[in-house]
Amino acid sequence: MKKYIPIICSFFVCFPSFASQVIANWDLVPFQEVREAMPIGVVAFHETGVTVEFFVNGEKVAESKMPTPNPRTRVVEYQFTLDPAAYADGPLLLTATAQPKGEGHESRVLAELTLYANSGGSLSIDHVLWADAENGSDETGDGTETSPFATLQKAVAEVAEGGTVYLKAGKNYKLTSLTKSKEKRWTTISSAPGLTADDVHILTYGPDKSSSGRYGRSMVRWKNVSVYCDRPKAGYGNIMYFEKGMLTWFDGSVIYDANGRFAGTQPFNGKGAKVYLTDSLQRDLANAGGGFQRNVKMKDICSDIFRAHSNLVAINVSIDTIDRGDTAAHPDFFQLHSPNGVEENLIVYNVRAVNMGAQGIFGGGGEVKDAAFVNILLEKRPKDSHLKSQLTGTWTHVLFWNMTIDSQTFMFRRVAGLTEIDVRNCIFQNVTSEDPAHPGIRVQNSHFSSSKLKLGENATQGDPEFVSQEESDYRLSKTSPAYQSGEPLPGVPADMDGYPYDPARPNRGAFSVSNPGK
Repeated sequence: MKKYIPIICSFFVCFPSFASQVIANWDLVPFQEVREAMPIGVVAFHETGVTVEFFVNGEKVAESKMPTPNPRTRVVEYQFTLDPAAYADGPLLLTATAQPKGEGHESRVLAELTLYANSGGSLSIDHVLWADAENGSDETGDGTETSPFATLQKAVAEVAEGGTVYLKAGKNYKLTSLTKSKEKRWTTISSAPGLTADDVHILTYGPDKSSSGRYGRSMVRWKNVSVYCDRPKAGYGNIMYFEKGMLTWFDGSVIYDANGRFAGTQPFNGKGAKVYLTDSLQRDLANAGGGFQRNVKMKDICSDIFRAHSNLVAINVSIDTIDRGDTAAHPDFFQLHSPNGVEENLIVYNVRAVNMGAQGIFGGGGEVKDAAFVNILLEKRPKDSHLKSQLTGTWTHVLFWNMTIDSQTFMFRRVAGLTEIDVRNCIFQNVTSEDPAHPGIRVQNSHFSSSKLKLGENATQGDPEFVSQEESDYRLSKTSPAYQSGEPLPGVPADMDGYPYDPARPNRGAFSVSNPGK
């Protein structure tokens, strides 16, 4: 990765500014042990720009006025470096306040998170046990590397909370109920050192009912393993079912249905749980899932990618192929369906979807409030399908910044519920609206390939001159009317791949002039 004001207008005319709240969330999995200095990040957006103040145990420790690349997360974000040596070993309570730089707007106080300072090593839980589904034994094994247990259940029951269970290579591991504990620290279930997720496969729901994804234990970190179902009959089902309040972390892992995307499997089910995914892959599923996703890949999904729910965080996500086949699925990249509910503070940032046989942004019952879609690529295939983005329902204070939408109409279908919709530096194939002059929508510095409407301030039209649509290369040629014709956006210094936008004349769309492509 290279090193690297607002103007408020509607479709046609300017209108008064409005009071709005910062959109901000942690880019952090809580309850981690910190032994060395660690950069801690927050992703935040607002029309006027953002300053983030960080607090540890109630004391202000840092202030960040500009997002920069975080080497730990590979995300351009507001951050500070937490040095555990400055604290006694033990829990640290982190809070942050994201403040707008403009007057009259509202700050957002982020939820309190806990980390464990451990520079002195007094909290370390180095208890490690081993399991081997092929050659281990729960009766004669003692959990050592040379005499492993046979099952996950035995190893997890014997390991200390916060310890690690290493799994030797094999595809015959089965998941059933795991012994509960105080569950204040992550207990890790991991492929053994030197192995990858492809070497260790754990069956949840299987044909003989000897396994179950409803395992009941919170605070399990599934690291570098493949977790899958192999249900004997297609229809609604899931990989894992979580009880209310459970926390689960997939780190470098693979989640899939052995019978493919048309078998009806959801990755997760259960209300009131929190699922974190980092550096992981979801594939061959009916829908994708997870409330926190960073550096995640998705491949071969039948239906929906994101569904609106409060505090959704999706950062650096790559999707390849959404295809419903002959099913009755209604695929959406992002779907609002929360009847009589309000889903707020959502971030979809640096997300690429190619070969997308799906609608883009789809509205419905309920309300989305305070949401940011920033640095987004949506590529519809086949190009001649009638799929489109359709905003209906209630959307309040939503940012669509630096989006590239290829071969799909973006429709403001029902505008009565749209308020404070801010569209900037986007590239659209086509845009339609039942009321182009609706005061709740404003568009600036955007490009329209085939739209008959002249939309907003500084619109450009015509062929965007992508480098190669056929190869899904949506960088701009230097002769494109969208090249270096955007406006600098507060808090967005880099494109979806981390390459800096020109600080004075950024491109429209999701790719900067410095992005080298493939």
